[in-house]
Amino acid sequence: MAKIDLAKTELNYERFRDLAKNADLSERERIGFPDHYRSGFENAILDDIRTKLEFEYRSGASMLDIGAGASPMTSALLKLAHKYNISVAMNDSPEMLSLIESEFSFEKIAGKFPDILDEALEKAPDGYDLLLCYSVLHYIIVDGSIFDFVDAICLALRPGGVALIGDIPNLSKRKRLFSSKEGIAYHKQFMNTDEDPVVDHFEIKRNAIDDAVLNAIVARAHATGNDAYIVPQPRTLPMYNRRDDIIIQRR
Repeated sequence: MAKIDLAKTELNYERFRDLAKNADLSERERIGFPDHYRSGFENAILDDIRTKLEFEYRSGASMLDIGAGASPMTSALLKLAHKYNISVAMNDSPEMLSLIESEFSFEKIAGKFPDILDEALEKAPDGYDLLLCYSVLHYIIVDGSIFDFVDAICLALRPGGVALIGDIPNLSKRKRLFSSKEGIAYHKQFMNTDEDPVVDHFEIKRNAIDDAVLNAIVARAHATGNDAYIVPQPRTLPMYNRRDDIIIQRR
């Protein structure tokens, strides 16, 4: 197989199965990222995940990683979880799961979330203490219902459990950024241009996530009796100024 232009490729569950089989791609490219988007940032990302899921207080916990991928960060996450005595179930396609390299044991749950919810709960009948879905939500909603996804997240958690839906590209936040002096300067430097970024505040962009979608996720979690919050990313992360995280706590 040949290299592909990730910026021009529409990605979903089936397309990621193809990427996993493409030997011409790097580990980061096969999970949808050009190397320079993630290389050098994995430790900062893991530190943010550890902090938001409070690994220090979760010894003995079980964690489900949805859309785990197979990259240096996947292996590092398994090592980090082992350090805090957290058992991990990794969910992704069979092709992607077969590529995960780790000296630490983990459960494999092959298939597309939330279709695999019943199987995941068979392995953890009381639910999971922790749930991670990182840089994946914008692909999941292409193939299914956002509300079905949120409901499944809540059902997968045991009472008191916490989910981090992380690294969500927020179109509204991006537009606000590139309408500001800070964002215009950032764009010019990054693109090496004297031209201002073009921002259409009334653009209809299908399958994009914006403020309305994020607020709907929070509202849906609230409607099922759980707590939920939109939280920022630290500036140590590569796309912190145009992405958000959501934390859901099962009550």
